[in-house]
Amino acid sequence: MSVETDPVEQLLPASLRAALARRELLLRRPVAGARHGVHRSLRPGVGRDFRDYRAYVPGDDPRRLDWRAAARSQRLVVRQTESQEELTLTLIVDGSGGMSYGEGTTNKWGRAGTLATALTSLALRQGDGVGLVIGGQGEVDGQLLEAAARRDRLRTVAERFVSREPGGDCPWQPLLATAAARLRPRSLVMVISDFLDPGGLELSGERFGEDEGEDDGEDRRADEALLRDLGLLRAAGHDVVLIQLLHRDELDFPWDQPRVLQLEDPRVRRPVVEGSGAGMRDDYLARLDAHLRWLEQGCERGGMLLVRSVSDDEPAGQLLDLLARLAGAPVDAVMHEGGGESGRGSRR
Repeated sequence: MSVETDPVEQLLPASLRAALARRELLLRRPVAGARHGVHRSLRPGVGRDFRDYRAYVPGDDPRRLDWRAAARSQRLVVRQTESQEELTLTLIVDGSGGMSYGEGTTNKWGRAGTLATALTSLALRQGDGVGLVIGGQGEVDGQLLEAAARRDRLRTVAERFVSREPGGDCPWQPLLATAAARLRPRSLVMVISDFLDPGGLELSGERFGEDEGEDDGEDRRADEALLRDLGLLRAAGHDVVLIQLLHRDELDFPWDQPRVLQLEDPRVRRPVVEGSGAGMRDDYLARLDAHLRWLEQGCERGGMLLVRSVSDDEPAGQLLDLLARLAGAPVDAVMHEGGGESGRGSRR
């Protein structure tokens, strides 16, 4: 990406900022934060929403006495309200070569930057802390992992995407381990990736048009290890959202002519699969379909929210849909394919 323009303006155009102007990043369940924000806390405190009653003890603020309830119960009681607390948002982003696919506005890395920057903007606007960690080139970039609610966090997040080119493998195991070690209690963790090749394994001709071989078993084990590590974050009390970002070509495989194609592994920038487009298409789509169903089922079992986005859909619609799901539906065991024609049903 070019860095000639302001990175925030580059990733958040005026039309998108206008669409999000009155929106909030809200999570349906209570949160356990450390600072005042706009989310309900697990702890009682100062707020407007009624929580419950408890018996008065010396030292309580007399203004919190509920005289009507005291008359009914024949004892002094105080009203407890929901404390308005901070939610910590941590963004874990796949910066591997696979995220470099697509031209112009359909580029997956560019769209990942737009989604991450927009979510950062929403969180900061309501006083929430944001952390970012990226995995690419086989390394973990955790310089922004420590969550911060400072005003300059928006620019530093945007600059990370604008100045960085995705490439190489995403080291998922150390990436998630690094994040897990520094997450605040009960964080909202959003993972942005295509989730197509988490093991970083090389493609081979055996994967198209032939029986499953050793590579397929290794791929599945890598997939399962990734879901297991994400499930550990969920088990630790964090809410985990997987944003699966795909290009339309990856869903539809539009090369259905008999001419010979060479498919390039974007992580190593060299052709690794060669064959007839028509011959490869059916096998590719069948394998993709099975992988997407497997991912959906794994997220459902693990109590993680899976949102599928396509890089040529309008980002405003994708974000508004995601915000609605977070605010109005339980995170547990929900899979949603947003953005109109996004998802497995979009193939023509």
